[in-house]
Amino acid sequence: MGTALETLLHYFGRFVLPCLIAFGSAGLAHGEDAQQVFRVGITSFRDKSVTLREWGPTMDYLAEKIPGSRFVVVPMGLQEFEAALSRNEIDFVITNPEHYIVMEARHGVSRVATLVKRENGRLVNQFGGVVFARSDRHDIHGLENLKGKRIASVDRTSFAAYLLQYDLLKEHDVDIDRDCQVDFLGFPQDLSVTAVLEGRADVGFVRTGVLEAMAREGRIDLAQIQILHAVPKDNFPFLISTGLYPEWPFAAVPRVPIDIRNQVAAALLLMPPNTPMAQSARYYRWSTPVEYLSVQSLMRRHHIYPFDKVEAITPAQIFRRYTPHILLVALAVVLLMATLYLRARRLNRALVQSRRQLDHLAHYDALTGLPNRNLLDYDLERALSQAHRGGQEFALCLMDLDGFKPINDRWGHKVGDEVLREIAQRLQGSLRTGDRVARWGGDEFVLLLNGVATRQQLAEIIERILHVVARPLDSCSGAHVCASIGVSLYPRTAKDADGLLKAADEAMYKAKGAGGNRWAAQA
Repeated sequence: MGTALETLLHYFGRFVLPCLIAFGSAGLAHGEDAQQVFRVGITSFRDKSVTLREWGPTMDYLAEKIPGSRFVVVPMGLQEFEAALSRNEIDFVITNPEHYIVMEARHGVSRVATLVKRENGRLVNQFGGVVFARSDRHDIHGLENLKGKRIASVDRTSFAAYLLQYDLLKEHDVDIDRDCQVDFLGFPQDLSVTAVLEGRADVGFVRTGVLEAMAREGRIDLAQIQILHAVPKDNFPFLISTGLYPEWPFAAVPRVPIDIRNQVAAALLLMPPNTPMAQSARYYRWSTPVEYLSVQSLMRRHHIYPFDKVEAITPAQIFRRYTPHILLVALAVVLLMATLYLRARRLNRALVQSRRQLDHLAHYDALTGLPNRNLLDYDLERALSQAHRGGQEFALCLMDLDGFKPINDRWGHKVGDEVLREIAQRLQGSLRTGDRVARWGGDEFVLLLNGVATRQQLAEIIERILHVVARPLDSCSGAHVCASIGVSLYPRTAKDADGLLKAADEAMYKAKGAGGNRWAAQA
């Protein structure tokens, strides 16, 4: 026992204590800075200069939302993260899910949000891998033809550009290590595409979206490429060969203060969709963190760290050898759990309430209580999908209040806010069951009118709304407002969300130009 205690004290003095001192010093220095700088390590699966350019606006947005802070993009290859985390050189991480799980095990990073993309009019928070060859390779038309072929990939640790394909080929009785020759060309993934098109490799592995991005940039022609084991995905907008896995997480290292983590999470979740900063990094918005069980399952299948350990002895052997220690630990755990039980319940209730509040803030307007743009995007996509399947029509109405600005100018913004709340309540009370109203911004509202069978029915509904809005105001008896409403119809006016909104906006300005307190429909 004495020898074990001496060894433990020696280890603590040599390794643990210096780390604690360094950690405390770094924390003090961090607090003394006038401006906190947070370095965000981002995996560059294409080019580092592209990563800097694309993610800079998102970092500027976080700095704007969190006073006294500055966020810096640090583009990295997969191998660079380990050293940077060990030296405390980065505070946050944006990377692929397999890499995240490894860093979670080694360094305790924890996710705060998950990326959501919008491609071809669809919202996606998943991605996969692609196996491709040149379209003129008639000797390659399926995965079984890959035996004996040369494969181009970026790196053995790349999740979407190697591990997913490795797993897929294993299912089809192709062992890459045994049956193929792999050239690891490094990042960007564009190198693998070029190698295949130039004939230096027979087959290439890339992440979903890379081929489409290079085609948009005019660098390749998709007609030159064939997808092996192409999987049809009705709600997924990219060419794909593998299954789908959760998108990249935004994760924090343990030393980042909890209030900063919460502020980052809130800022990301409240970021309006499709903003310039989101467009710059080719995503749509952020969602609450998703689970990565499917990723863990794949890693377990192939014994990838931290699932690469093999038990040396059985549990029974461990118990017999360490019985006194296990009993002491069990007793300590029981006492600790008894002490912390009530506190844990209180914290859990507070956490559930906090998540509910964050979810409500992300989807509802704080002033009127109406759905906001985030929830409207979801409702509009659902309405489009249902109308397409059922062959039905629906109307999208963009409404602007006439006479609202003089209220703010004369009576002030507090009274103006009361007027907006009153109008919002009137709109909710005047709609049919199944119709939706959302606040678009300022004094503009959007209405979704489902199942509008005839123009006469549509006119009756909108005339009722105009009448309800124009009634005398309880919140400002000396003022009067009315509405100008622009209407677009699915599918006659447009067949997608952007087209419907644009047409409704044009029609609304026609109604406003004609004197207001009326509506106009865009043909």
